[in-house]
Amino acid sequence: MGRVDAQPSAGLEAERAVLGAMLIDESIVSQVLAEVDERDFTSTSNRLIFQAAREVFREGGHADAITINAKLGYASGSPQQQQLIDLMKVTPTSASWREYAQLMREQAALGRIRALSAQINGAATLDDVRPLLSELQAQMTSRRGVKVVPMLELLQDFSVRHASGAAADYVGFGLDVLDHNSFIRRGDVVVLGGYPSDGKTALALMMAYHMAKTLKVGFFSLETSAGKIGDRIVTQGMKIDFDAIKRSRLTDRDWGTFAVCSEDAVKRRLDVIQASGMTAGDIMAETLTYGYDVIFVDYVQLVVPEGNPRDLRSEQMATVSRALHTFAQSRGVLVVELAQLSRPERGAWRAPDMHDLKETGQFEQDADLIVMVYRPDPKQNYSQEKCRVIQIAKSKEGRRGKGVFAFDGKHQTFALYTRDDEKGRKEKTDGEAPGQMALEEVPEDENAPF
Repeated sequence: MGRVDAQPSAGLEAERAVLGAMLIDESIVSQVLAEVDERDFTSTSNRLIFQAAREVFREGGHADAITINAKLGYASGSPQQQQLIDLMKVTPTSASWREYAQLMREQAALGRIRALSAQINGAATLDDVRPLLSELQAQMTSRRGVKVVPMLELLQDFSVRHASGAAADYVGFGLDVLDHNSFIRRGDVVVLGGYPSDGKTALALMMAYHMAKTLKVGFFSLETSAGKIGDRIVTQGMKIDFDAIKRSRLTDRDWGTFAVCSEDAVKRRLDVIQASGMTAGDIMAETLTYGYDVIFVDYVQLVVPEGNPRDLRSEQMATVSRALHTFAQSRGVLVVELAQLSRPERGAWRAPDMHDLKETGQFEQDADLIVMVYRPDPKQNYSQEKCRVIQIAKSKEGRRGKGVFAFDGKHQTFALYTRDDEKGRKEKTDGEAPGQMALEEVPEDENAPF
């Protein structure tokens, strides 16, 4: 055996137990091969045995000590053949092989993390550290094993989840047009697209402030300082004039409002992270460190790409998108990505769509929900200064549509739109409370379901 086997550790003992379980119980071989990765064997000799067992099994043979020994070509009476015999002797039962496999994976990952930490400690520059941090993050979030759910289990799970009639655990945005027409959970990815200065950060902060009542939210600001974000949160949440805040001309009444409303505001679990210069790996690491349920990334095209700096910009951003998407799914975190849109041709107005997301189509592909916010068509008699269109451009489990919101720049909020109709009377769009609006169905093609 190699030197690594001379000093048994918890991980090496677990490796031997997994192999021993395969050798004494042929019925579990297929399950072990499905859930155990050869990269998690730190002992070269143990890894060779696993690889030989897998090859024998794939060839349709019986993965026992005799066939594995023949596959490896070990001589009769050799130390290597004796190792196979010893593996069976030290494993009294195969019943706990999953526990052994879990311990083996953890110890292997810990060894890789220690090796990466040593490289980080010896790095000379920050550029040397960044790819190592990304690899370190991958070790912390990597998915282990493939979970296959048979039909019986699917139906049993359906019965348990729906028989009680309890409300589904969807994440609310605080905007009826989204809450009533989408079904977003933690683990999903939402893209909020808009042109510069059209209000996507204000809309995102409204969402974040609402979610922070029940969830822990991290707002990663890659463009705007925490102080400016704080100003917007105060004007939104406390309805204090934004111009007075920016000019530091708060009245006694404003300060009174601030004092009263602060009691509710401090209960919101909302953190603002000054994220300029962060990579996707940095964002994921901070999210895990602080235990956020939801993160907002403002905005995603400013995330510093990792990997080869010579890659095309579209490839770099696609990598960022895939990393955040995988992280959302593997860690059960709702990721809301603010994204810039490509500018339309000068002098021409058209409603943007999800294909206008800048840099890469991967954002569109990875998103469970895409929401657009933009100024209305000037030909429709809506004020481009005071109105915004909010459109659900993509919804994997809901309906698409759009409606008009009134944007209150004084308080950086979106509310129910009202206007005079042709007869001169006040007419409200559908909805009964601030934050609601009409949802007009806008199928993308004649075959669209909604």
